[in-house]
Amino acid sequence: MGPAARSLLVVLALPVLAGARCSLPWGPGSGSGDTGAQWPQGWAPDKTNAWYTVSQGSRLIPRAWIDALEQPDQQAPFLDPAYIETFRYLPAPPPGAPGIDQSCGSDPALPLGFVLDCQPDSKFSITKLRWKSGQSDTEPWVGLNCSACHTTELTYQGSKVRVDGAPTLADFQSFTEALDKAMHTTLADNDKFQRFAAKVLPAGAPPGDADMLRGELTRLVAWNDQVARLNAAPIRYGFGRLDAVGHIFNRAALLAMADHPENQLANPADAPVSYPFLWNVPQQNKVEWNGLGTNSPFGAGRGFDFDPGALARNTAEVIGVFGDVTIRANAGLSGYESSVNVQHLVDIEEQLQTLTPPKWPAAFGAIDEEKANAGAALFVSKGCQSCHDAKDPTSLSERYTVALQKFHSANPADHPTNTDMWMTCNAVFDQANSGILKGAKVDIISGTVFADPSFNVGIVENTVANVLLNQKGAVVQAAAAGLLGIDRGLPTGPLALRPAVEVPAKQQRRNKCLNYVEPDPNNPQLVYKGRPLQGIWATAPYLHNGSVVSLYELLLPPSQRRASFYTGTREFDPKNVGFLPDQSATNSFLFQARDAAGKPIDGNSNDGHDYGNAALTDPERWELVEYMKKL
Repeated sequence: MGPAARSLLVVLALPVLAGARCSLPWGPGSGSGDTGAQWPQGWAPDKTNAWYTVSQGSRLIPRAWIDALEQPDQQAPFLDPAYIETFRYLPAPPPGAPGIDQSCGSDPALPLGFVLDCQPDSKFSITKLRWKSGQSDTEPWVGLNCSACHTTELTYQGSKVRVDGAPTLADFQSFTEALDKAMHTTLADNDKFQRFAAKVLPAGAPPGDADMLRGELTRLVAWNDQVARLNAAPIRYGFGRLDAVGHIFNRAALLAMADHPENQLANPADAPVSYPFLWNVPQQNKVEWNGLGTNSPFGAGRGFDFDPGALARNTAEVIGVFGDVTIRANAGLSGYESSVNVQHLVDIEEQLQTLTPPKWPAAFGAIDEEKANAGAALFVSKGCQSCHDAKDPTSLSERYTVALQKFHSANPADHPTNTDMWMTCNAVFDQANSGILKGAKVDIISGTVFADPSFNVGIVENTVANVLLNQKGAVVQAAAAGLLGIDRGLPTGPLALRPAVEVPAKQQRRNKCLNYVEPDPNNPQLVYKGRPLQGIWATAPYLHNGSVVSLYELLLPPSQRRASFYTGTREFDPKNVGFLPDQSATNSFLFQARDAAGKPIDGNSNDGHDYGNAALTDPERWELVEYMKKL
């Protein structure tokens, strides 16, 4: 991003920055005016609860509908806490807890991170639904915010430890499938629908309202079916994983094809990854597992930097997680109307700048200081620090230039990570029809125009920039590529069209990725990043795709790691540092890194991060594990 574009962004950002400080419960005057030193991760309870409950503009389902919805195969409520626990979402904070966002009312019946959004819907398309007479345009909807995917709870021998900013254990894939099935069965089973309508519609509603409700439920189900068709993949994510980039790409592409969604190309969301942990993210120059996004902060103050790169990235996240966007041809400087709450995203990102890494809990047992000190020396002498350095691990203002490692190379000097290829390959090569954007410039000022097919990353780039432009945020389209970090010489021109899930097509994708010649060897695209490891103990399973069960096994040669293990439990293993791997009532999903023949499973490979692991002695491995407990 050049100086002129950067200056322009500052000017455009002023309306956002002018109101960003006091708009939410954690702003000045909220009563939490502390330094954060006495709180485990730097956030007072009011800040934590605001993080759990503020809306980003995500709109999944009307609140009245999910309250009335039954589970797919029985009459029990969909929101029954025992049923929600099967997806591993955590319970919401109790009513009256300090800091809960009350702008739309609170709803303790919802899981943590499932929040209410009451924006006027007159400018929306997907979520502008009318199912009862005299309905207000501010009918509450339920959506997700950051905390639903970035909060976890660990248990050990009866003790519970909450970690904010850590990867959730939630099974998002199964949750959305169950919700879609519940709505389908409500439409198909008249008795279910009558019970649903009786709860959703007010007493004495006109007879025609039931037909209105059925029609709008049918409309939302049809939209969700289109989303599910594009995301469909043979791989099961299980607990704690999601192909978020694939979902964002497909949703943006579908929004661009709103008039003819049936013509959209399907890019299977078949590269699930662990949810990234969020502490220290604002300090890094590159974000996402493959370094796809770029941070570009203005300022140097803890908790007060404005980062247009983060704003653009988080806007893309909201679009992927049920944001409502109206993409229009020839939008000009008015951009695209959307449900994205830009001001809340600014506030959330500023609060994340004050989130500190979690400390090893005393309940998990004392750290062996002698082993940890030996591990600290090994961390340097074995080269770990070259990719995972933090000169001052206690600082929240130090900037990190993260290491980018090629996932595959025939040249050992490239130090390839050899981890599963699909997240980074899909991000670079996935394409879609451009729909209403066809013929428009990806960058509306100059440059490439959208064709059929076009790269998904360009469709997302265009959508994000226009959403922010519509809200006079911190972006103009000319700088969108810089804001999203997509300035890495992406391939140009159309690639071969491909259907959703075909073995030959998958092999074509594999060959294209493995044989791609980087246009700039000094600016690689097909990479994964190394980052500082503070708090790494709280983020199992390991590698970007969650394919290694513990820190100890990460230090083994890949051939000695578990080919499969169970996930879903919160019970922690403080010796190996990870979750317990064996099957139990709560540890129910079998993750398989390899098939019966020992071949790595696409999306699940655990071959990565082998930098001479075989040369480590077992005592050295345990010393490194003990050291990483302290980070």
